[in-house]
Amino acid sequence: MVCDVLNQLRNTPMRSISTATRLTMWVCMAFILVLLVTMGVMLKQAEKDVIRELQGGRAMALSLLESMAQRPLSPSAKMLDEVRHVRISRVGDLATTGVPEHRTSAVPAWLLGWMQPAIDQSFAPVSLSFADGQQWLISPDPVDELEEVWESVLLLLGVFSTALVLSLLAIHLSLHRGLKAYRQLLDALQLIGVGDLQARLAPSSQAELNQLADRFNLMAVALQRADAKNQQLTRALMTLQEKERMHLAHALHDDLGQYLTGIRAQAYMLGEAASRPDLVRQHAEHLLQACSGLQRGFRALVRDLHPVVLDRLGLEQAVRQLAGQWQEQQGIQCVLELDESLPRLGTEQRTHLYRLLQEALTNVARHAKASSVWVRLVHEDEVLQVSVQDDGHGLRNPDQSCGVGMRSMQERARCLQSALQVTSSPGMGVLVSLAIPLKVLAA
Repeated sequence: MVCDVLNQLRNTPMRSISTATRLTMWVCMAFILVLLVTMGVMLKQAEKDVIRELQGGRAMALSLLESMAQRPLSPSAKMLDEVRHVRISRVGDLATTGVPEHRTSAVPAWLLGWMQPAIDQSFAPVSLSFADGQQWLISPDPVDELEEVWESVLLLLGVFSTALVLSLLAIHLSLHRGLKAYRQLLDALQLIGVGDLQARLAPSSQAELNQLADRFNLMAVALQRADAKNQQLTRALMTLQEKERMHLAHALHDDLGQYLTGIRAQAYMLGEAASRPDLVRQHAEHLLQACSGLQRGFRALVRDLHPVVLDRLGLEQAVRQLAGQWQEQQGIQCVLELDESLPRLGTEQRTHLYRLLQEALTNVARHAKASSVWVRLVHEDEVLQVSVQDDGHGLRNPDQSCGVGMRSMQERARCLQSALQVTSSPGMGVLVSLAIPLKVLAA
């Protein structure tokens, strides 16, 4: 039976077996194993008890026959039928050995086969001769003892069967409650998977299930908050995108478009004033001024769209140019602390770092009301330390100051395998810093 169960487990994929079925199989195998061990021990002990009882019966039969041998007449078979555990018969009678078939009907053949070798080994038939010449044979008769052993086996099987049924019933009831909570969890996770973040698990009477429900509900609340923040950020990004497009459209229309219109007008006037050298020179100067303004406008647009200076001058010169232009435009002192040779970064990594510094300086100009700002890029032990600090009015709660600009900086820091740290207190300015692991980036 155990082999059949093991073969079934071996041939069945474990993923297709439910927890209840698997647990039932293991419990049944454990009960069967304990039953076999217990039955083996009990049969070994029963074998010793049967032999001991048979020895006692043979000793009593020998004593009885020896006392009767002193009498002139031989004993009759009826006188000896009451002796237990042995069979006393005259030599020459039929069926003088073995166990009578009518007395073995209650004992299974396997039990008799288990006990018979030990009985045959311990008991050789004993014969006694009487004065009248008759010989009587004493042979073992273990039927009574074997019936008692069989009754004990049946009792053991009944106890184990009852215990197994009760154990399986207890397991079923426990699993039913646990699987009910499991199905509720699956249903809630399915709702979460399709976007219903309102799903919650109800409290239970079991402390363990309540802990699971509390953790799930906390997860659902966190996902709901993250989803709300993502929606808010998406709306903010769409608004920012429209503002940038509007800014680009205004720059092209109001600035560059006007320069082009002026150049066209000046070119027309230049053609009309071909016979007047003084007007030609005047219109040529106007054309040069319009071209210079057009060139500045294009450079500003290109700088806003992509920092080309990174590709041409490298990170160090690009940061210096950024700080110089920002100081000139904002009128705020910008102090740079740069290593003489900054580490070589990839194109994407340089862009992320440049944009992060650009956004940090933009936040200082918009919100800090600072008079000075310090930008620091230092290479220390395979780590590039980056920080931007101002002396403005600071933040009341740095954890809640997470607008689109700050989210953008955090995401760029994550792309650089780092985490953005914001330290501030009212009246003490803001420190934005990150440590870029160069070994991780190189890998």
